[in-house]
Amino acid sequence: MQSSHYLCVQIFTFTIWIGLSIAMIVMGAIYKDDCPIQPYIPIFLMVLGVTHLVVYLLLFLRYVLENCSIVLEGLIGMFSFAWFITGSVWVFSLYSKNKGPNFCDQNLYSFAFGFLIFEYVLIGIGLILPCFGCSVRSYLYERVE
Repeated sequence: MQSSHYLCVQIFTFTIWIGLSIAMIVMGAIYKDDCPIQPYIPIFLMVLGVTHLVVYLLLFLRYVLENCSIVLEGLIGMFSFAWFITGSVWVFSLYSKNKGPNFCDQNLYSFAFGFLIFEYVLIGIGLILPCFGCSVRSYLYERVE
């Protein structure tokens, strides 16, 4: 029962991330020329979306080419981290700028901004949950002994 629940959660998560990756590629392609103040934002979205899709394809290759997949995942992970930081600088540096004719399309900027905030929240949760889990576990073990 628990393994089927775990599989359903994995499929749901996988579907959401595939959808977000495709949305990033589409938004970047549609608004490719609509951000004169920072023309790299649409490129950032397209490259990040493609990178996420490649990572998902590597998950399937993991069972066939284990060693090669591990090396590729590491390289792509380092690239994704650097690209994420670079995109954050590009997007967040425009937050306080005046909106005018030379600003990004509002849909493009809002999507990029919202996606970055979403990923920062997920990173924060990913860092906090293990600490919380360890704290609860140690507390429960102290109570048992």
